[in-house]
Amino acid sequence: MRSFEGLRPIITEHFYMDWLTEFKLQSVIDFQKQQDEKTDIMSTSNFINAIMNDIMSQKGLLWGVMDKETKHFVGVAGISNLKSDSPIVYVNVLNISTDAELELIRRIVQFKHQYWPDKNSQFNISPLNDEIKAAIDAL
Repeated sequence: MRSFEGLRPIITEHFYMDWLTEFKLQSVIDFQKQQDEKTDIMSTSNFINAIMNDIMSQKGLLWGVMDKETKHFVGVAGISNLKSDSPIVYVNVLNISTDAELELIRRIVQFKHQYWPDKNSQFNISPLNDEIKAAIDAL
């Protein structure tokens, strides 16, 4: 694969996913502050820069996630550790339903199977509940 540039935006029924650089910095800061109150502009900028560096070096794909109806930034999702035999499907969202979170997980898994079909998947999902665990086990 030459470039990951064409691998965005990703659109599902309820979500729009794009590079973190396409979202307002304050939206990403606000999201991160809900998980770590010490988050500031510098730590968020460093986070975004590290993610974009991983994308450019083809180590991972991580998108910001926006709710299409409310236009709110609700999290990050993607695939990390792409250079290994077991890439990690990553979803970290806040304030969405389990069904909505499963929509994202299923889309990321579908994407992973489309581009890296021979690799096994690991999962790093937050929040994680029994319904999501069962759905992941069934994938």
